[in-house]
Amino acid sequence: MAALTGKGMWIWEWGSTDGGDADEVVQQAVSAGLHQLWVRVGDSMDGFYGAQELDALVPVAHAHGLSVIAWGFPYLWDPVRDAQWTAQILDWRAPDGQQVDGYSADIEEATEGVMLSAQRSAVYLELVRQAAGSRLVVATVYPPTDANWDGGYPYQAMAPYVDAFAPMVYWECTDPGNDVALDIARLATLRPVHPIGQAFNFAGTGGRSVSPSGAEITEFLNAGRRAGALGASFWVWQEATPEEWAALSSFPWSSAGVPPTPRVRPKARRP
Repeated sequence: MAALTGKGMWIWEWGSTDGGDADEVVQQAVSAGLHQLWVRVGDSMDGFYGAQELDALVPVAHAHGLSVIAWGFPYLWDPVRDAQWTAQILDWRAPDGQQVDGYSADIEEATEGVMLSAQRSAVYLELVRQAAGSRLVVATVYPPTDANWDGGYPYQAMAPYVDAFAPMVYWECTDPGNDVALDIARLATLRPVHPIGQAFNFAGTGGRSVSPSGAEITEFLNAGRRAGALGASFWVWQEATPEEWAALSSFPWSSAGVPPTPRVRPKARRP
């Protein structure tokens, strides 16, 4: 679990992230005291498309003590096919043999075009678990609101196959501390938790058009650490404001290793 401890930042569009310059990305990450980078490298539309980005980023990130968690967006129309391109991500190697430290699946809902069900998510994640071996598998999930927690979202079906949950805690106009504490309390009954905070605004979507303040970033981090989170990261690098970066940089969160949580492996499931 050491790769999930401490602070991180999510990378979505590589070319919009310090111009796609791996050295600049790592330099900024180190200056901010980050411990991991979450990098999008695949989806159901285009398969594994991020080999070039990983070639550039992983060796220099590892040289500076940063973990790299690759992530992808499975639409779950065909969970077996989704698992195939995910396995390619996990099979990727740099010229010197280095590889990503883990993989996170962004499990969205029907509003994003995903054919979500307990069975589809379980089939996909079981195959990913097999491909990952001893490396980390993380489920990036919706926050466990009452409706989601009471059966609207398949956390329980995912839990046997993942090492941790990374809930998307985008508080908008609510209280970031209360939100993250509740989400951790619920999800931690299933797996360890690494929450994702909001470093963007909802302009153009009908929501809050102002980015979170530095004080909100600090409150989120403080509450997450108090609630027992492994660490915390933020969506998204290319939209984070200087004030948000400053608050993230100044917050101390150790990246000391955490022993792995024993996993009870379920019986094989067939698609």
